[in-house]
Amino acid sequence: MKLDGIQFRKGNHFRMGFHLQLFPPKFSDWVIVLLVLFFPAALTAYVLHNLAWLVVVPFGIIVLVFLIAALPIKRKVTPDQFADELERHLLGTGGPWDWDDTTSVAIADERLERIRCELSKFNSLTQEKDKNELKAIIAALRRGELPEVVPPTHLTYRRR
Repeated sequence: MKLDGIQFRKGNHFRMGFHLQLFPPKFSDWVIVLLVLFFPAALTAYVLHNLAWLVVVPFGIIVLVFLIAALPIKRKVTPDQFADELERHLLGTGGPWDWDDTTSVAIADERLERIRCELSKFNSLTQEKDKNELKAIIAALRRGELPEVVPPTHLTYRRR
């Protein structure tokens, strides 16, 4: 039984048409993280004969990772490449993180960036009108046109 993006299964269980992909890391992932943080720290503490480096080096690595993540790096894509990304989502042929990358990573071209900012309404393509609208955007991008995107009115953080 399916009702407006929610699929009901046996009993009281249900599955949403969309999901948040957060998975706890596997044991091996934890080992890698600990090695990256503490191997350089242990080596530095051993060479410099000071246990304070066991705290300073992991903290420095974490700060460095956050600084790198905060850099305003934008993807450089052409309208045709962007249309390919949208089409993979429409056809369901993209990888598990492709749609997340398409909607989350900023684009250098401001015209494509405006389109990217409005793509969240296509996360779950359950309605035919959403599929048709995404097809129209893809077709316009393939023709070399950049469709004018109208911001949704139901979001309160947008100016009217």
